[in-house]
Amino acid sequence: MTTLPTNVKLDLPVRVSLDALRRRIRVYVLADGLCATLATAGVVFWLSVVLDWFFEPVAGVRVVLLLAGIGAIAAVFVNLVVRRLLVPLSDVNMATLLERRFPQLDDTLLTVVSPSGGTGPDDGLDREMLARTAREASRRVRAVRPGDVFNPAPLRQSATMAGLLLASMVFFGLLTSDSLGVWARRNFLLSAERWPRQVRLGIEGFEGGACKVGRGADLAIVATADLRMPRVPKTVEVRYRTESGARGRAAMNREGVAVPGRDPFQQYAYTFQGILSPIEFDLVGGDDRLSGLRIDVVENPKIEWRALRCEYPPYMGRSARIVPVIGPMRIPQGTRVWVEGRANKPLVHVCVDTATEDLSAEPVVLEPASDVAGRRGFRHALGRLEKDVTLLVTLHDIDGIESPEPDRVALAAVADQPPELSVALSGIGTAITPRARVPVAGRVRDDYGLARIWFEYTVDENDPATQVIAAPGGNLTELSVDGAIEVRDLHVAPGQKFGVGVKASDRYDLEAAPHVGSGPRWQLDVVTPEQLRTMLQARELVLRYRFERVLQEVNETRDSLARISFGVDKPPAKKPDNESKSAESKDVAAKKPSSEWAGREPGEEPDDMAENVPAETESREAAVRLLRCERAVQNSRKNGNETLGTAEAFDDLRLQLVNNRIDTEELKIRLKSGIAEPLRAIAEEMFPELEKRLLALREALDDHDVGPDRRDAAQKQVDAILAAMNRVLGRMMELEDFNEAIELLQEIIEQQKKLDEQARQRHKARLRDLLEDN
Repeated sequence: MTTLPTNVKLDLPVRVSLDALRRRIRVYVLADGLCATLATAGVVFWLSVVLDWFFEPVAGVRVVLLLAGIGAIAAVFVNLVVRRLLVPLSDVNMATLLERRFPQLDDTLLTVVSPSGGTGPDDGLDREMLARTAREASRRVRAVRPGDVFNPAPLRQSATMAGLLLASMVFFGLLTSDSLGVWARRNFLLSAERWPRQVRLGIEGFEGGACKVGRGADLAIVATADLRMPRVPKTVEVRYRTESGARGRAAMNREGVAVPGRDPFQQYAYTFQGILSPIEFDLVGGDDRLSGLRIDVVENPKIEWRALRCEYPPYMGRSARIVPVIGPMRIPQGTRVWVEGRANKPLVHVCVDTATEDLSAEPVVLEPASDVAGRRGFRHALGRLEKDVTLLVTLHDIDGIESPEPDRVALAAVADQPPELSVALSGIGTAITPRARVPVAGRVRDDYGLARIWFEYTVDENDPATQVIAAPGGNLTELSVDGAIEVRDLHVAPGQKFGVGVKASDRYDLEAAPHVGSGPRWQLDVVTPEQLRTMLQARELVLRYRFERVLQEVNETRDSLARISFGVDKPPAKKPDNESKSAESKDVAAKKPSSEWAGREPGEEPDDMAENVPAETESREAAVRLLRCERAVQNSRKNGNETLGTAEAFDDLRLQLVNNRIDTEELKIRLKSGIAEPLRAIAEEMFPELEKRLLALREALDDHDVGPDRRDAAQKQVDAILAAMNRVLGRMMELEDFNEAIELLQEIIEQQKKLDEQARQRHKARLRDLLEDN
């Protein structure tokens, strides 16, 4: 503020005007600031009421809103009252306002108040002139009203606004004192009291306004409307917001129609499907609203690891072990089982439902094992497994989440099976002699251990008897059987029936007796050695006839190979014998592509087609070559298998002779060295070589240079096979010479018996004659 010179004094009217204006400004500022502060308080009050009524926020939010409202009121009061009142108002400021508002002052007031604003006294200003200006200013200021400086309209508007807001607050308190009390208690005392409404909504399962759900699961929310309230909303709306910012709303389904007095609530339902992230939502119905509800997503409880602790029955000889559960589990019957598992998160309890084929047991609730990874493990004692069992394991975790689907553990009680016997008679037919040895061979298997293997035999209708074959120790599960029973020690006679079989028992001890398995049972006729020889001779004759058919087919294969023509060489002439003609006719009839070629060789042409020989004839000859070669390959494989079967049959004949003790050294040598071993060599060595050469021939059927050589090589192999087979056939024919000798010997014996009988008759007649003469 500019200081006047000490020798210049303001007149009283000027001083009064300046002070009056200063006072009015301060009053105006105070009034305007208070009105703005009251209006702000009213706005804060009504905003607080509206927000609290509509949203009913939690106590923490209400505290924040209350502090924000108080802060807004304080900010308005400080800025519009305190700061303005603290601003200094100088005489120069007041003179300037008056000069601007009243032009008639003509700067006289400003000159008197601030003489240094013009030419100072030191510059020659005449003191008389300054005094005269002061007198002029005093005269003019008497006609000025300082109050006219202000425009009262803004103050009146502010006062009106503040008055209306204050009046609304007063009327709100007078008309709805209960609501005002609710507001005061909720915002100042932070009470949980709810606003009085016509509709009151509630929700089930949301303690603290939140609920947890497993990831990906559905959540059905149930809202309730209190039937004691004046109104029941027709619809309740869900307004939700996802974590990603997506928003939506949906109407809840009204569950039936509740009856006041009978039902306490009307229910509304809605299902959030496949929840993958947190969701915030509000429920709006009628004049009520539940805000700030939240669905938190947590991981579903699931079993990370599960296993069976098994203690097997003693007879199995197995130590206890832990078996991981992978799909349906097959557990030996009688095993003691514990089901163990570990979850991905801490558990509250585990519910186990047990179901068998005929009944379902009460669910078992297990406490989690505190010693397994922070209450994540569990163990269930199932006991001895006697029948198939299915366990349904449901987890309940610390978040209150139940596993979406029960974990299924299927246990199949595998009953101990009787031993399996795969045995057969070795070198024995359907008949035996009284001195026979009956051998069996094969394998016996059991799932957990063999105890004993034995023969069970009967003679005619007598009671069965037994003879031990083997009694393996330990828990041997598979054993080769090679045993024999001596019939001669049983004193059987020709004409009787001898039945024999093999049985085996295991080490099963959970019942009164072990399990017994049986192999095939054979019923054998006991015959005399002569009868058995006759039967075996008849069998040998049948085998010889079969071998002769094989030999005939090999001959046909040789003839078919000989007729494979490559155009350079002509096939050999047909054999004159009827067999070759018959075989060739069958071969040609089966493989000629058309009837006009019947009765001719592949390389021959009818006279009327001689001009069309080149292309058509060559293709048909190639087709015939291929057919004959393929037939030779097939016949080679077939004849080889049949020859091997014949060799095995002759081995069986030899073994029957040996086992029935009617063999001779010469007979064994003939059957083994003369027939069986040569036939085996033919089947296992010569026929595979023939097949190899035939396959090489097939690859060269279109090559007229290599083809003939390979055909000839195959023919040579067939010739070698025929020579070997004919030698064996010769040894087979020895049976006829042997039989003729036997028949001659039998005739001599019969004649001797007749002579002896005649001699006895004559001797008896002589004795009678002597007795009669005496």
